[in-house]
Amino acid sequence: MNLGLLLSQLPHVQESRTHYDAMLAMHAREPRKFAAFWQRLKALFS
Repeated sequence: MNLGLLLSQLPHVQESRTHYDAMLAMHAREPRKFAAFWQRLKALFS
């Protein structure tokens, strides 16, 4: 039996999906900003 199919039928998974998607979207933007900052900082000191 596929556990993924069972989990997708639980109501709390569907209700929390938008919350998790929003959290992932927030974390997806931060590394790019940090990477750009880090590159500028490295350029200043090199």
